[in-house]
Amino acid sequence: MKLTIFTPTYNRANLLERVFQSLIKQSACDFEWLIIDDGSSDNTEDVVERYLANTSFSVRYFRKENGGKHSAHNFAINVAKGDYFMCLDSDDQLSDDAIESLFPCLNNCDINSGIIAYKADKQGNLLSNTFPNGIVITNTVDLTIKYCCDGEFTLIYPTQLLRKNPFPIFENERFITECVLYDRLSDFCDMRLLPKVMCICEYQEEGYSNNINTIMKNNPAGFCLYYMQRIDLEINQFRRMIASGKYQCFRIFAKDNKSNYNGKHRILVLFSRPLGIAFAVYYKLFRSF
Repeated sequence: MKLTIFTPTYNRANLLERVFQSLIKQSACDFEWLIIDDGSSDNTEDVVERYLANTSFSVRYFRKENGGKHSAHNFAINVAKGDYFMCLDSDDQLSDDAIESLFPCLNNCDINSGIIAYKADKQGNLLSNTFPNGIVITNTVDLTIKYCCDGEFTLIYPTQLLRKNPFPIFENERFITECVLYDRLSDFCDMRLLPKVMCICEYQEEGYSNNINTIMKNNPAGFCLYYMQRIDLEINQFRRMIASGKYQCFRIFAKDNKSNYNGKHRILVLFSRPLGIAFAVYYKLFRSF
């Protein structure tokens, strides 16, 4: 099977129909829809039951104990049957010809490379900058840092690479930014740029994008790790200092779950401790940490 489309869901039974309708519109059907229910208390299972038959593609459903999207991702990559793996959130839908446009590009990828495509909102506005001119193959870190192409993208990775590189799990935390994984993969996974809108997004009030402050407060170990990784990736000294300070800040909040930096900028990180304390004071006073 060519592709696994993974949808993590938690109490979003009302949104799955829109995802399903976007899938049945696809003209290319060599994919599976893998739904991972992260411990929902609504009627998600009953809704999915209606999708398990009479489709031109495979639909598989698994239910697990609530642990956050990153834990659902780890579960999914271990049961996925597709050679390639993409996430389609429950508040996303595919553009009408997404899979038909994707497969020729996948055929040009080797087993250790993936694809970056666009995301857009309901009005058709891109959720990122456009890709840099003349660049066909890059990686996620170079795209954002070297080429200053920021925003949200559709990412398709070889499943076997994801199996070897699962998300880290921190006790009592239910969120870790996906960039933690994508930054790690950038060391050895080239990505082919596909200037095509694959996903159409409609963010929900209770979603991660609208609740980032609460998420940061409740998941400090994950953000400590994210900023720790970013220290060595940044090519701008000012941005590296900010990453160091935020690493020190979330290291304070993470307590026993903190990550220990052992990279090539140890002196900088050591001297960024006061900046980290200043960030921690700011988060406590002005962002209710």
